[in-house]
Amino acid sequence: MTLNGGSSTSVVAAISGGQPALLQFADNLEAVTPGSARFVFVNSADAPELQATLTQLYVKNPKPIIVTANPGAQTLVNVPAGTYLLQVVASGSTTVLASEDIGLPAQSATFTYAAGEATNNSIGLINRTIKDVF
Repeated sequence: MTLNGGSSTSVVAAISGGQPALLQFADNLEAVTPGSARFVFVNSADAPELQATLTQLYVKNPKPIIVTANPGAQTLVNVPAGTYLLQVVASGSTTVLASEDIGLPAQSATFTYAAGEATNNSIGLINRTIKDVF
């Protein structure tokens, strides 16, 4: 694996198909507009396509925001800053593999890594937030 100077990259140790693997992801640190946050969902789990649903808490009539990530891939979305209920399922399933409240501060980028194995329902979430992305 080669890392280039001047770029922001995440490297994740993972299991893929039962074998150890290193996954490399480019971190999007482009400016985030005031009042917004960037949520980056990374499927580093030994799992099929995963779907993350963000539902903003403490607001009237929240609208769920759904993002999906294929195995070994990431997907990003800009959302209003706030606190969200985050639930992760395998695409096409209703079985919740992971669920937690997550704060997405204004002008930040939060990288959420799904880790573990879907076959034994051991998916967990690891969050990393970078503030002041402007």
